[in-house]
Amino acid sequence: MERRKETRRFALWTMLAVSVCVCMEFSGADVGALFDRAGMKNAGELLSGLLHPNVSADFLGRIAWLSGESLLIGILGTFFAVFIGVALASIAIRIPDLPDPPVQQRLLYRIVGHSARWGARFILGVFRAVPEIVWAYFFVRLLGLGPGAAVMAIALTVGGSIGKLYAELGESVDPSTIHALRATGAGRWSIYIHGILPQVQRQWVAYALFRLECNIRSGTILGVVGAGGLGSEIALSIRYFEFDKLATALLAVLALVVALEIVSAWLRKKPLPWTLTGAAVGGGMALWLLDIPWRDLLRGNLQMMGDFASVHWDGEAILGTFKTAFPLVAQTIAMAWAATVSSALIAFWLAPLATATLTTGSYLTNSYARRGCGLLAAHALLHTIKAILQVTRAMPEIMLALLFVMWVGPGPLAGILAIAVHNIGVMGRLYTDIYEEIETGPPRALQSAGTSSLGVWLFGVLPQAYPRMAAFTLYRFEVNVRATAMVGFVGAGGIGDALNTAISLFHITDLLVLLLIMIAMVTVIDAFGDRVRKRILGGSSNSKWTAVFKRSRRPTSV
Repeated sequence: MERRKETRRFALWTMLAVSVCVCMEFSGADVGALFDRAGMKNAGELLSGLLHPNVSADFLGRIAWLSGESLLIGILGTFFAVFIGVALASIAIRIPDLPDPPVQQRLLYRIVGHSARWGARFILGVFRAVPEIVWAYFFVRLLGLGPGAAVMAIALTVGGSIGKLYAELGESVDPSTIHALRATGAGRWSIYIHGILPQVQRQWVAYALFRLECNIRSGTILGVVGAGGLGSEIALSIRYFEFDKLATALLAVLALVVALEIVSAWLRKKPLPWTLTGAAVGGGMALWLLDIPWRDLLRGNLQMMGDFASVHWDGEAILGTFKTAFPLVAQTIAMAWAATVSSALIAFWLAPLATATLTTGSYLTNSYARRGCGLLAAHALLHTIKAILQVTRAMPEIMLALLFVMWVGPGPLAGILAIAVHNIGVMGRLYTDIYEEIETGPPRALQSAGTSSLGVWLFGVLPQAYPRMAAFTLYRFEVNVRATAMVGFVGAGGIGDALNTAISLFHITDLLVLLLIMIAMVTVIDAFGDRVRKRILGGSSNSKWTAVFKRSRRPTSV
């Protein structure tokens, strides 16, 4: 039996490695471009500039101002996203009835409720499927250049992601409370307020804080299409090869993300009113300080609406767009899979080194652990790996794509590298969280028997963590499909390249067809991923590890 398990495990790892090679070949990524003469020269120039940031007083003042703008964009975008997510999730949540209800609900009410739930889920799916950068394009046309487009883009895309997760969490609560309220004759909204919200509010707040960190990164990248923030300065620096200014802007992004992680970790330990007060203060400051023409949003841009109203649905042209789009869809999926699996393999080996109990600590309460130089070396290794994961996680995919496009040229290789580097940090963090959540009994028993740290990880920690790690990796693949579409806007391959072309040339028909194809692609992959994850996690929505998975999910930058 053990030999059969080892054989199956070896076959799985072999298949994963082969799948990466096949996807790299299918997508047209040429790894040799990393090491050819032109690529190495570009990399040298880029690295030289990044090692000498611009620290002039005028430029630092501009970066500080744009950093504040990106921060306020992220806060206000998150505020609106949570509002959208909570509003739609409250409709999308399916509240179970009693096993044998004394009175059956009227057929009309059941039809209306069912239609409302599926309508809310459909809207969440559309919001989630369209990348922020596409929404930003629409709102730049509607509101003009500035932070308003970024705020609304974050609100819609992230609102779709938040609403989906909030609905899933609401449906996985303890049903006994719901049944008790049903037995007293409570209606849907009473059950929602008194039975569901008290059980999920901490998880909802924790996820909103995590999304705030991601949205700050989004606020920095949407400036690429003129939506304000640090992204506008980063795009200009790359366009004019001013790598010293680029280095300063990227350091500002990293500082923002690190500071927010510290603040959000502090807020998670505080009572809920602290978080709500901070959100209200931050949202109020953003509304006051950001220059957003709200009247234009309410009035609408009639010229833009006319562009969409005058779309000519030519059957042959639409068929041609479909024929062009499907190879790009296949390339997008291949790029996302290659990036996900390769980054997961790297994160798999880095995560144990970033887990304190495995590197510097012990599962035993009274243990000799490490001492002297060995302890110092272990702490140095732990903090080095954590820093690597932090830096790679803090850099948005589209920014990394811009850098890799300069190194290896436009194409799918730049997109795969960008997504892989970012996801090394994301999945390393996720895997580390899983290691810290395991039952400590098995590793404690192994450690008390004198097993080495490697043995404790292999035989005491990894068997417990393996299913959750597989589920997280599959979820990251779904997120990376959308991220691959986004990096295509800067020439890094995939369907995003076609979307960018349609936007740039004002081919509205092609744009709408491509968006419909992308929504369908994301919906199918999400549905497939949900089914596979349920099988991996045992199929029980109320199990401990399913709850941990849902509580800790990390969508795209994001």
